[in-house]
Amino acid sequence: MEHLGALWGQAPAVTRSLVALPLTLHCAGFAWKPQLGQFLDLSLVRVQNGTFWGILTSALWEPPQGILSTVFALLFAYWVVRGLPSLETSMGSGKLLVWMTTASVMINLMFLLLAFVLDAVWTSQRWQSVWPYIPCHGLMTLLMFGITLRSLANPQAETSFFGFPMRQKYYPVVLVTVFALLNGPAALHDIAALAVGYLHGPAQLHSLLPSDGLLQRWESAGCRLLFGRSFFGGRWIRVTEAAGGTGLGESQSGLPSYHVIGRRHGQQQDPSTAATGTQFTAFQGSGRRLGS
Repeated sequence: MEHLGALWGQAPAVTRSLVALPLTLHCAGFAWKPQLGQFLDLSLVRVQNGTFWGILTSALWEPPQGILSTVFALLFAYWVVRGLPSLETSMGSGKLLVWMTTASVMINLMFLLLAFVLDAVWTSQRWQSVWPYIPCHGLMTLLMFGITLRSLANPQAETSFFGFPMRQKYYPVVLVTVFALLNGPAALHDIAALAVGYLHGPAQLHSLLPSDGLLQRWESAGCRLLFGRSFFGGRWIRVTEAAGGTGLGESQSGLPSYHVIGRRHGQQQDPSTAATGTQFTAFQGSGRRLGS
């Protein structure tokens, strides 16, 4: 707990928000789960009924479904407070906020598209379709998106999945396949995150981010409601203070240089770590590497 308190004390504004808001909503869900679900949850049937807010809010909502869901909520909070501050320091709070919001919206739209197509296929075959009722919520979608980007940053590197060697570019696919076998249709949001992660480079999704100049204007002028504020006591890191400058932009070499939870893609890798396999670490420290 002392170590967690130290991490919280050093966490900047957006990181604190992504810890405090999901945990607060999760705890509130024990008393007001149906009411919160109406505004925060996302599914195809909700959108068809005119409830669109979940496209923006679903990442913050992990509804309580017993003690196991609470344990996972705490684990994700620990991952955020441990892994995200370095990314926020590198990109700046404003760019990180826009990037994660954009990624969440893109994943949710992909999720709705997949649910719609699958429902149409099932209906045309006169099978019983559950796809409109599959929910999409929680930070797991952003985690899977981050794992995919991290793996594709060095796709030909060797990694392992519980002892089975493979190229990093196949690691997210294997991981989502395991989730699909374990969870069935409920893994649809993981598949959506995987698809957006693989499309991120070819579709140039990083071009959706605002320029540093625009972010500076937002931080100093009309968007002060969100930009430049000290959320939950955490310091807002302005784009001019960010260690990585342009964040998800272009490197001087012309290669895409987006940040993927730490190292910049296109940045020279330390030879001492080049053969360690996938570098995305959900829980840092010895023996805590996800899937290896």
